[in-house]
Amino acid sequence: MRAHNFKTVGEFEPQESVLLIWPLVQYATASKEYDIEAVTLSIISHLVDHVAIIVSCYDEAAKERAIQQLKNHAIDTERISFMIFPADFIFPRDFGAEILINEKGERAVVDFNFDSYGFFPNSHPISKKMEEFDRIHAKFIDVEGLIFTRLTSEGGDREFNGNGIMMTIEDTEVTKRNKGWTKEQVEDEFKRIFNLDKVIWLPYATYDDEDMHAGPIPDEDGAFLAYRSASANGHIDEMCRFVNRDTIVLAHITTEEALQSPIHALNKERLDLAYTILQKETDQNGNPFNIIQMPVPEPIYITVKEGDDVYENYQFPYDLLHGKLKDGSPFPQERMKVLPALSYCNFLITNNLIIAQKYYREGMPYSVKEKDEAALAILKNVFPNRKVVAIDSIALNLCGGGIHCHTRNVPKVSPQ
Repeated sequence: MRAHNFKTVGEFEPQESVLLIWPLVQYATASKEYDIEAVTLSIISHLVDHVAIIVSCYDEAAKERAIQQLKNHAIDTERISFMIFPADFIFPRDFGAEILINEKGERAVVDFNFDSYGFFPNSHPISKKMEEFDRIHAKFIDVEGLIFTRLTSEGGDREFNGNGIMMTIEDTEVTKRNKGWTKEQVEDEFKRIFNLDKVIWLPYATYDDEDMHAGPIPDEDGAFLAYRSASANGHIDEMCRFVNRDTIVLAHITTEEALQSPIHALNKERLDLAYTILQKETDQNGNPFNIIQMPVPEPIYITVKEGDDVYENYQFPYDLLHGKLKDGSPFPQERMKVLPALSYCNFLITNNLIIAQKYYREGMPYSVKEKDEAALAILKNVFPNRKVVAIDSIALNLCGGGIHCHTRNVPKVSPQ
């Protein structure tokens, strides 16, 4: 017997609103060359004609800056709603309101635990504060129904087909976020919360989306002298997405690419395993999914130094970890070569519009541009009835997320 009659919808279904978090002015740049606020403005400028927008601001001063910046870029602020919440992260996909709808058109929010992506315990002040965000967001959009759970989970690790199936990462949801729970217990709870028929478990997230403090990673030459700039610590939306009820986009790396890049080689093992599993999965009617392979961006390494937000944020838990990364190696000092969270799968789906990520800048290898164009062509083919645009997202990627992470959709209630 069902615990309730609310169900999730797919992101590709009609939406009422999209929420973003405005970056604080002191953290508005990932480094001096990479402007997070500019990416936020770009996303809003594309969204404003397609869906209602909510901008969450840290405080009134942040709200005033956001309004001024929007006006400076000729964006009508009368078409935007503003919410105040002192968020410590800019990725509401993960802790914003996950809204469910029932057949009567009633709505409810799922109230998850939050542990700051596994970096702090649930009891940490930052985790406790951010755990409130989903309820505040729900209240702001007049959703009063509440589905409580003790599961710790983030929205970026949950993909729904809108017809009773969810995809997620086993290593993240069981091993990392819910220690003490068995896989079966986590699955049963997901099924209860979301009224699911099936949970599809992919074993691992991509290698470069592991814990940013796990230790060094390979650089261009294969030497372990680089680092993850930041990470979501294991999210599915970096590698695998539902684009309709029976179609999945999955990141793919060729054998040739794996031979040319150590990072590609490490990711290929995980993505090939995910592909093998998905090939054997079926939808509610017993039919196999249509799996579309999406390129993986060329690795782009960036050097950051003391004073850059990426560097300072990386150093934040220095004392908590006693000056050692989790593999026992020392924290990088003064400057560090980092790999942003690059992905062509971290796109936003909304009403009549897809906002994708691209990376090519003047001076980069032409292979970066070729990958951008190939990924864009795939999305245009997958979404033939929607406008598809790609924007430079690398500033967001330096912070460990992307366009999908920086936004949180609220589904639209269908007329009864």
